Amino acid sequence: MDLDAECIPLAHILTYFSIREKPRFEVDNGLAPLDSERPSRERHIETLISITLGMDYQEMFQNLGVDLSDGVIADRYLSTRQVLALVEQAIDRLNMPYLGLFIGNIMTVSHYGMAGLAVVTQPNLRECCLLLSRFCREYFPPLEISVHVDEDVSWIAIEENISLKPYQEFFIELNFVSFYNMVYDLVGHDSKMMPIRIELAYPEPAWGHIYRRYFNCPVVFNRPQNRMIRKTHGIDLDLPLANRLLAITAEKVFLQNIPTRAMKYLPLKLKHFLARSYGAYPTLEKSARELGVSSRTLRRKLAEEGTSYKQEVDKVKERFAREYFARGGRSVAELANLLGFSNTPAFTRAFKRWTSLTPSEFILKTTGINIELVD
Repeated sequence: MDLDAECIPLAHILTYFSIREKPRFEVDNGLAPLDSERPSRERHIETLISITLGMDYQEMFQNLGVDLSDGVIADRYLSTRQVLALVEQAIDRLNMPYLGLFIGNIMTVSHYGMAGLAVVTQPNLRECCLLLSRFCREYFPPLEISVHVDEDVSWIAIEENISLKPYQEFFIELNFVSFYNMVYDLVGHDSKMMPIRIELAYPEPAWGHIYRRYFNCPVVFNRPQNRMIRKTHGIDLDLPLANRLLAITAEKVFLQNIPTRAMKYLPLKLKHFLARSYGAYPTLEKSARELGVSSRTLRRKLAEEGTSYKQEVDKVKERFAREYFARGGRSVAELANLLGFSNTPAFTRAFKRWTSLTPSEFILKTTGINIELVD
């Protein structure tokens, strides 16, 4: 996908910018209110409303060539470039570079409507996180959210499918703060169930000290991946609002109301196929057959999106390598083998091409640890 591919539902983006109103799906569905509405959130809502009273959201969209005056939202899509321009306008008008943190703290589960209802009525945290990752894949394809579960710790990782610079912090902040608060609400404020560490793949911004207001756990910058980490214990425990039938119904209604274009894009479909094939990456011809197109069509579609089959394979390999190092892996030989390289020097050359750093330099930069990697 490229910056101008219109694949982000307008209705989803309006969730970010229509923050004066707070939907109450709990009341509509006869449920006890879930959101704790901690005092900090209440203050944020009051403050944000007061400072945005003079902001004309219609004008912000009109500046992008998007006319909202007809009230038609269904089947309308924005490009990544347009969404970045919206974020730029909002940050500039409010003079608030940390806007992602601010909005994320306000966007409780209720703001997501039926999507939020589908998430909180899942049977456990594992299923909640998996559904979140699916919703993100479908409704904000510039980001990829994945769920990982090890014996001791589990985490949600956020990666960019396309560069969101210079506002990548906005999207990571918004999602992580929102997820953090969602977990807080779902586990009954049990500190033992909360995230224990936030890792961010970008340098600490000028407002980095503000992060501590939103996360009651260590926040570390310049890491291999964007990760929200918690102990695996309790990930499969029943949640208070678990209701499989209601979850299925809410998800169905949500999907019907906000159609998706994300998986119509061949590069995204290819990436998900390749991610399932690490270590034994298929040829372009085999991938084309799996996706139901000819080799020529796949090459052409990828070229139209400004990419190639080799580039897509490299993106998947780079993401896997970053995850390997994030999890404490240190063996270059093991990683090279996992990724299908013929030898470690070949992997090292490829890794430096992807990141401009050797594996040891990457570990030093992202952990501060100066070590010799195991061959």
